[in-house]
Amino acid sequence: MGYFSNLKSFYRQLPFYYTRQLLILVILKMASSSFLIVSPFLSKLYVDDAFINKDLHNFLRISIWGAVIFILSALFLALEDIAKNRTKTKLKLNVADRFIRKLFALELDFFYAKSTGENAYRLADIDLQTDFLAEHAPRFFVDLLKLIVILGISLWVNVPMTVFLLVLSPLFLLNSFFIQKKLSPLYREIWRCGVRISQKTHEAFSRILIIKALGLETFQRHAYLKSLIANLRLGISSFRWSVINTLSSSFLAKLIYGLVTLFGGWLIIQGGLTIGSYAAAMLYLIQLGSLLESLSHRFEYIARESVVLEKFLEIMDREPGIQDLPEAKSLSRLQGDIRFKNVTFGYQQKELIFKGLSFNIPPFAWVAVAGPSGCGKSTLVSLILRLYEPRQGELFLDGVDLKKVRLQDLRKNIAIATQQPLLFDISIQENIKSGLKHLTPRQMQEAISISCLEDWIKELPRGLETLIGEDACLLSHGIRQRVALARAIIRKPALLILDEAISSVDALTQERILRVLRQSREGLSTIIISHQLSSVQDADRIYFLSGGNQNGRMEEGSHAELMLQSPGYREFFKL
Repeated sequence: MGYFSNLKSFYRQLPFYYTRQLLILVILKMASSSFLIVSPFLSKLYVDDAFINKDLHNFLRISIWGAVIFILSALFLALEDIAKNRTKTKLKLNVADRFIRKLFALELDFFYAKSTGENAYRLADIDLQTDFLAEHAPRFFVDLLKLIVILGISLWVNVPMTVFLLVLSPLFLLNSFFIQKKLSPLYREIWRCGVRISQKTHEAFSRILIIKALGLETFQRHAYLKSLIANLRLGISSFRWSVINTLSSSFLAKLIYGLVTLFGGWLIIQGGLTIGSYAAAMLYLIQLGSLLESLSHRFEYIARESVVLEKFLEIMDREPGIQDLPEAKSLSRLQGDIRFKNVTFGYQQKELIFKGLSFNIPPFAWVAVAGPSGCGKSTLVSLILRLYEPRQGELFLDGVDLKKVRLQDLRKNIAIATQQPLLFDISIQENIKSGLKHLTPRQMQEAISISCLEDWIKELPRGLETLIGEDACLLSHGIRQRVALARAIIRKPALLILDEAISSVDALTQERILRVLRQSREGLSTIIISHQLSSVQDADRIYFLSGGNQNGRMEEGSHAELMLQSPGYREFFKL
């Protein structure tokens, strides 16, 4: 029942257009099956009205009707294939778009809890979903309709033989229910094993440098093969049950058809059935039995599909942990007035990073945040970007509760460059633009100049069109940081956050970048996070976080003020 409730939920999420298209597919499939449905009745007419009576006129008339029905069914079959292909393509695009849209809307915690390999595996399963919707679901509904139609015709042709078959038909379903009960846990484990293989493959290839540097090729190969062998063993187990299902179904089908045949022969001997009616009844009952057998086989498919559908709906039915409130306001341009009020936060409930933290960052300022590793500097950034929400307390931006600011407007006004520059496998220019349109060459040149990239780019044969490889593997870490910095600068954000963004750049280049950047950021808000004194000492205001901030206090002031008032600050910079 869980599968059918999931299926119902899935169909409800589809736009009406696709529901209508699927209905059209059912109608076309039913029409294309008309010849198969009518052909047993035509056989009866041939035998009783044409062959036994040797009536040429009836023979020709029946043949013409048969030819017309055959041509029409072939035409409907062609139309069905065209409609199915068109629907399948559009449906795949729609389902993939909605799935990716929902996936990207989920909170950061979800992506830390689920591996990239698992999410990629879920995305690959979309092909199975669209195949089911455009092909298997219409076929299932058509089989149900054909079952009703053929049952009605069979009862009209011969009631005793049809009733006899119906009495025996539960044998098909009982066998399938048993097989499905055995296969469901197997298919669930196969899915989990497939996720592990995807995860290990992605992990290995994304860390190929360290694998080669430490000589871990054999270890990684064995780990992959171990997961693959486990998957193959599960596949063999499911195959065994499939074979058992096929053999038992085939045996039951032959047994049932044999009993029906004997019963029909007895009716003929008793004079209660003509040969033509017997032939037609047997053909219809064979079709009826085939449909029952086909429906029983679909339970095996349902066992496999239910796992995929469940994992798909696990994402689609999940509400993002962080989203716009109904009363969320638009934000055209922020000033950068940030206020933490009694903020308590920790990634784990029992391991708090801040407790009752309160401080204020003034607008249009060049400020710095310093402190030892693990004290919560980057966590402050995550809270400002609303990647996480405080467990207690409030955070205000330009006097507005951050929860009441639209996420799209918030992040459109903020740009960030981090210590680990995350770049894409595209050209340098496309990385810097990152989705921005209508940029002028002057804007591009300004961002490149501030980031001190112009001399390096001039040395490249293809310049800005140079591809940088996956994870920017063709660039040094310092160059990656400067490309990521240019990407942040070119967006002209109202608030720019640099989280150890140029820590791998040499001291002279760092000094030049910060000097030029500060001039270009006049009248805008900038937050610098760094361990280096040279990066923070000239800030308008410095916020110093010590190792333990659960007392709700933070030391702040200019460099000179902190030198006088904060022993921790002096010790941190060894002054």
